Amino acid sequence: MPYLKVQTNKSFSSRKQQFFLKKCSAILSIELGKPEKYIMTSFNEKLEMTFSGTNQPCVYFTLKSIGFPETKAKELSHNFAILAKEDLNISQDRVYIEFVDVPRGLWGWNGILF
Repeated sequence: MPYLKVQTNKSFSSRKQQFFLKKCSAILSIELGKPEKYIMTSFNEKLEMTFSGTNQPCVYFTLKSIGFPETKAKELSHNFAILAKEDLNISQDRVYIEFVDVPRGLWGWNGILF
C-alpha cells in the first residue's frame, strides 16, 4: 500500500537509484509495519527543480499510504533526510517530504480496493 516517489534534480546511475529505493523500501517496511510485498517506490531524476531560489541539488519525497500514522512522520522525515545526505549527497536542508494519508476506498490493487 505505501508508495514512495523520489524526485530530484540530480543525476544518478540506475544501479544507485535501485540501491537507494531498496533502502527506502526496507525503512518503510520497518517503520510502517507493512510487508515489502505491498511497498512501491519510484525514482525520478534530472528534473528541473529549484529550492530556496537555486537549482542546487535537492530532493522531494512523496509518501502515500492507507492509514498513515502521523506519529511516524517525524522519524521517517529524519530517516529520509539522513539517507538523502549519505546516499545522494544532498544536504538535509534541501529535502522536503510530503506525507499523504489515502482513504482505503481510494486505493486499488489487483483489481480491487483495499
